[in-house]
Amino acid sequence: MAHFSSADEIYASLGACLKAAATDPDNAREFQRVGTIVRLETVAPKAQITMKLEADQPIEVEFGESKLRPAAILAMPGDTAQGFWLGEINIITALAQSKMKAQGPVAVILKLVPLVNVVAPLYRLQQQGGAVSEEVVEEEIVAEEEVVAEEEVVAEEEIAAEEAPQS
Repeated sequence: MAHFSSADEIYASLGACLKAAATDPDNAREFQRVGTIVRLETVAPKAQITMKLEADQPIEVEFGESKLRPAAILAMPGDTAQGFWLGEINIITALAQSKMKAQGPVAVILKLVPLVNVVAPLYRLQQQGGAVSEEVVEEEIVAEEEVVAEEEVVAEEEIAAEEAPQS
């Protein structure tokens, strides 16, 4: 059974968490490091979350159709979005297995990966319907950062291998 049954569920759950995380003053700089506008699209159910994440600009998060023009789009089924933002799905693996589709510069797409460190603990709490101490959240963030750092190294190695001249 699919985790989300409608776009409204995506917006109320994942969308609300992304918006809260992105607009929290403690997290804003992390999100602004993306430096452009990105769109997350789910295909089952169909939904769009567009985020304006530009340096030194107010962050905007819009649900549904948006006039904001994304430089990059990351599309996937709702269940894959759920797993990605919970830190359970590796972006490189998901792209390689066609569970995600990316449009736009690879560098921009990869800038979304560190945001999982910020979103996953908050999203996990939201999904559990409870609250835990800041100490537990901090421990989860540190663990997520270690995993994402490893993923970034692998991703950079894969990009370098693809860009290396073939002989």
